[in-house]
Amino acid sequence: MPHPYILFNVYMPTAYTFDRNVPVRRLQLDRTSGVLAAAPREALFLRGPVPLEWLGRAAALPGKTLNVAIALWWRHGITKGKPFKLTQQALKYLHVERDAAGAGLVRLERAGLIKVERRAGQRPIISIVIRPGG
Repeated sequence: MPHPYILFNVYMPTAYTFDRNVPVRRLQLDRTSGVLAAAPREALFLRGPVPLEWLGRAAALPGKTLNVAIALWWRHGITKGKPFKLTQQALKYLHVERDAAGAGLVRLERAGLIKVERRAGQRPIISIVIRPGG
C-alpha cells in the first residue's frame, strides 16, 4: 500500500526554459486606487559610504582607472562587501573597454586599493581594500 501522504508521482524537470517571446511587464499596486500599474524601472545607484580618500587615490591613476574603480564600488555594494567578479554590465555602463579594465585593475592593485585573485580561464575575483579610518 502506498504511503498515505503520497498521492501521485510527478516528474519535475530540473531545468526551466523561458520563452523570451512572452512579453513581461513589471507591475506594482497603486495603494490609493487598488489598481495594478506599470512599475517604473529603478535607477541604478552606488551604495556607500565610499571613502573619498580611496576615490582620490584612484583618480590620480592614469586612463580609465577611475571608471573601473567606480564599477568596482558598484559591484562591491551589490555583493554587500563580499569578493566579486567584475561584470561586462558594469564596464559597459561606465564606458570601459576590456583592455582598459584589465589595465585599471592592475593599477588599482599596485596602488594597494584592491586585491585580485586570478585563476586561469576565469574572470578575476576582486576585494576592495578599505583602510581603517579612511
